[in-house]
Amino acid sequence: MRRRPPLRRLLRELALAIPAAGGTVYLVGGFLRNIVEGREPGDADILVTGLSYRRTGDVLRSLPVKVPGVRKVVAAGRQFPVHRIAVDWGKEYIDVSNARAGGRTRPRRSGAAPAGDDREAVDDASRRDFTMNALLFRLAPDPFLENGRLLDPFGGIEDVRRKRIRCVGEAADRFREDPLRIVRAIRLKNERPGFVLHPGTASAIRRLGSRLLPAASPDRLSVELVRSLSADPAGTIDDLRRLGLLNVLLPESGRSANRSAERIANRYRFLRRSLGTTLPLPLLLGNLLADLSFEAAVGAARRLRLPDLRSVASTLRCLNILTHPEALRFPRAETEAALLATEDAKGCIALYRAVQRAGLRPARDLNRFIRKCSATPFTITGIWLEANGFPAGPERREILLSVRERTLAGKVSLPIDAVRLAESMR
Repeated sequence: MRRRPPLRRLLRELALAIPAAGGTVYLVGGFLRNIVEGREPGDADILVTGLSYRRTGDVLRSLPVKVPGVRKVVAAGRQFPVHRIAVDWGKEYIDVSNARAGGRTRPRRSGAAPAGDDREAVDDASRRDFTMNALLFRLAPDPFLENGRLLDPFGGIEDVRRKRIRCVGEAADRFREDPLRIVRAIRLKNERPGFVLHPGTASAIRRLGSRLLPAASPDRLSVELVRSLSADPAGTIDDLRRLGLLNVLLPESGRSANRSAERIANRYRFLRRSLGTTLPLPLLLGNLLADLSFEAAVGAARRLRLPDLRSVASTLRCLNILTHPEALRFPRAETEAALLATEDAKGCIALYRAVQRAGLRPARDLNRFIRKCSATPFTITGIWLEANGFPAGPERREILLSVRERTLAGKVSLPIDAVRLAESMR
């Protein structure tokens, strides 16, 4: 906090204003978890106990005139109402929530029992997903915020030290409350090299995942899945396979889901080695769906609400052309057109090579092919066809592809020969 003066000023004001109104204020969640992990703290989320939602809003709306950088306070959320403080620095909003009543987990405390004024906060923490996210820091109502008290009622710090992802209380209860937590557990694991799922958490996923996961919000599930794949694509697929979830996410794979999982993971490893960088989103998601037909893959992407669908579909269309040249009428020209149309030709070629390798099939040297295409000028263009009175329609594309195919094959080398071929197809 000392390295973030604006946040420190805001927290100091909250630590004074909330207790003055009869409440208690805590830092919660990922901010504390990241500090324990030695990471940058990131977003700060606030929990308030002892005050109603409306009273909390009144207190917060008195802050903008006192704290530099605070623009406004807005009410947000439907199921879990929160107040959001809009600031000019860092995160656009800082969420301030009120403690939820009715926690059902008996805390497995790592230290002394919580004091009376902390019980409401601990009860709220008992409803959180994982122990590493159930840390609390009660802000002290004095200029020295560090004089507050750290609460770790479920052993989250020890779990971080032992590199394990563990649910708060009974894992089955946490997953029934929110099935999205099943994929979030996998995401948290794959974002942290060396971490594992606690045996009880993994067991609950295996038992309940296939039944609960279909009820998860597709939009929120997509976010968790993409984040996990971005962090460790092969590790994510391995986890989904071991936990029996890949066929739930991709029922289009049918009974071959486990074999498909091995191919997908191996292709991700090949792509990481080949490209040596974080995989771009279209390539990341294209590989996930590469074993399906083009129509089934696009349908699965829509059902899963995967982002950037247009680019993902373009990657899959290019891959389909590269892997099935025998189905093309003009294989050279259509392959060139597909590579020119995609946003990432290098990535598409790498994905093609990964698919061929996984299928134990030889791969064409498409980089050499692209160099040949670059060195072979176009003799007939769409502009030329229009200027010379060729009618608009699919016939123009067929003429262009036919001329380009013969040019790349070395059968047409002079412009006059290209013109004669085009005229013969009028």
